Amino acid sequence: MSILMDELYYALIGGPRPELWPEYLEDNPVQAHGMYCFREGLRLGLRLAAEAASPELGE
Repeated sequence: MSILMDELYYALIGGPRPELWPEYLEDNPVQAHGMYCFREGLRLGLRLAAEAASPELGE
């Protein structure tokens, strides 16, 4: 990955945090961390979309 991608990943996701993983994946840390990363990325994308659609941008 690029340096920028690495910095963004560690700033937004960070290292593995089992306490935030879905319980049903506790025996599969690779998939659990992947699911957590996907969820956080989706949340960030939705927040960015909501901000972009904000009426304040048209002013």
